[in-house]
Amino acid sequence: MNTAPVLYLMMGVLLGTTFLSLGIVIGVWMGKRNSPLPSHSLGLHHSSPAPEPQQLLDALKSFAAWTSDFSGDFTRYQSTMSSLSRRVADGKSVKTKEDIQSLLDQIITANKNLQDRLDNAEHKLDTQTKQLDGYLSEARTDALTGLSNRRAFDQKMEECFQKWNQNKQQFSLALVDIDHFKRINDTYGHPAGDAVLREIASRLKGFSDEAIHIARFGGEEFALLFEASSTASAAVMEKIRCALQDKPIDADGHSIKVTLSSGVSQIANNDRIAKLVRRSDEALYTAKMAGRNRVFIHNGTLCEVFGNPLPQSTDTPTTNSHEEFVEISTDPVEQRILKQIDRMLTKDSF
Repeated sequence: MNTAPVLYLMMGVLLGTTFLSLGIVIGVWMGKRNSPLPSHSLGLHHSSPAPEPQQLLDALKSFAAWTSDFSGDFTRYQSTMSSLSRRVADGKSVKTKEDIQSLLDQIITANKNLQDRLDNAEHKLDTQTKQLDGYLSEARTDALTGLSNRRAFDQKMEECFQKWNQNKQQFSLALVDIDHFKRINDTYGHPAGDAVLREIASRLKGFSDEAIHIARFGGEEFALLFEASSTASAAVMEKIRCALQDKPIDADGHSIKVTLSSGVSQIANNDRIAKLVRRSDEALYTAKMAGRNRVFIHNGTLCEVFGNPLPQSTDTPTTNSHEEFVEISTDPVEQRILKQIDRMLTKDSF
């Protein structure tokens, strides 16, 4: 009996099915590997310690070792299938039904072994990918507040700047500082200060639909990015400011009234990231000098107050259910700046 046509047909079907299945599995893996994490785009993460460099190196080594093992498994499978194909092409060792059955058994065994390895590899790949994603997320997250850290924020700023250069996608930067934060730490202790930072971060997250990125910029300072003009961004910051001043923070057994100062600036033609940050920082400094608990916009030339902040009180701290801190500057230079700002605010009020 001439068995060659039957063998060729069976080999073709088996090989085609095997490589199609392998292609589908690999495609699924690549899809899992490249799928984005849902919270990364906004920089909102769960709080966790930043990974040590050695942890990242160990994870990468383990991933590389697994990749090498899988590559070896697939190479052995290819070698087995090539050997069986040569036996079929030769025809000398496949003459009887028993020879055909033996050949089919070897093909089925090779396929089963590869499938077992694929199932195991899929689990390992999923575990390794989640572990690496977790490490990368932790490296971009502030451990105390759960917001993005400065590194992640700088990367997002660079993305926005590239969009601006490519298609003039407008964006603005708001820098936020907790008023009198040092005095909160000195009065109530650092645990209370940490609780204040966490609570403010939580309240800022409530505005994540309006801001494209929120981060802890450093110390008691936060930063927000908006795909909007400085005026529209300042309006959001004014809502945040008002909401915070009207609701004291419970921190380590104390009810503390906390306020924010904010400076906003938008990207401009022939701009650089450093210049944008400097303008927002100047607006923030002006808000501080103007009495705090205010939002200022840098219009590219000078800083202007936004909204209608209440006048700064010079009374001693209150004795009601919450503490409010007031600080009076004794520096002559700051006093001159404050007088100039007061004249500007008085002029704007008419």
